[in-house]
Amino acid sequence: TSTRGSEDPRLSELMAETRACVLRKAGLFGAYQQADSPEGVAAWRRAGTGRGTYLYGPPGTGKTWAAACAVRAAVLRGRPARLVAASKLLDEIREGYDGGDRDAASRAASTWLLALDDLGAERETEWAVERLTRLVDDRTAAGLPTIVTSNYRLGQLRDRIGGVDGARIASRLGGACELVEMAGQDRRLA
Repeated sequence: TSTRGSEDPRLSELMAETRACVLRKAGLFGAYQQADSPEGVAAWRRAGTGRGTYLYGPPGTGKTWAAACAVRAAVLRGRPARLVAASKLLDEIREGYDGGDRDAASRAASTWLLALDDLGAERETEWAVERLTRLVDDRTAAGLPTIVTSNYRLGQLRDRIGGVDGARIASRLGGACELVEMAGQDRRLA
C-alpha cells in the first residue's frame, strides 16, 4: 500500500517506461528524450501560436536538440508531435508504395507538430522535391506548425533545390516559420 505523500516505486517505474515509450514513438531516442534548450522552448511556444521555426546553422550547433526539446514538450503535454529526418520520412513514404506504411505521408502532413530534421541533406531527386513541396504546402495550408532544421540558410536551400519548387518551399517556410540561426562551435567536437 502507499500512503499519501509517498509513491509506489513500481508506479513511478511504470510511468517512466510509459513516458519513454511515448517519446520513442515521437522519434525521440536516447538523450533526445531529455532534450532541453532555450531555442527548443521558444520553438514550442511559437508552435502553440501556430507558427513554425526554421533552425539553421553549421553541424553540431544544437538544431536537432532544440527540435527534440519542442517535440518533447508537445508530447508530454498530450499533443501529437514527431521528430523525423527528412531523408527517413522520404524513405517511409517510398516504402509505402511497396506495401509498407501507406499512411506515412498523410500522418506527416496532419500531425500537430512535425519537426523535419536535416532538410537539404536528402538526395534531391525530382520525386523527393515533389514530396517535400507537397508536405510543406499541406502543412502550411492546414496552419500546422512545422519545425525544420537545416545546415542551409533559407536562400541556400532554395538554390540547392532549384527552380520553382525550391523557390516555393523557401517562400512557404519563410512565411510559416520564424528563422533562427544556430551559431557557434560544433558541440560534438568540443
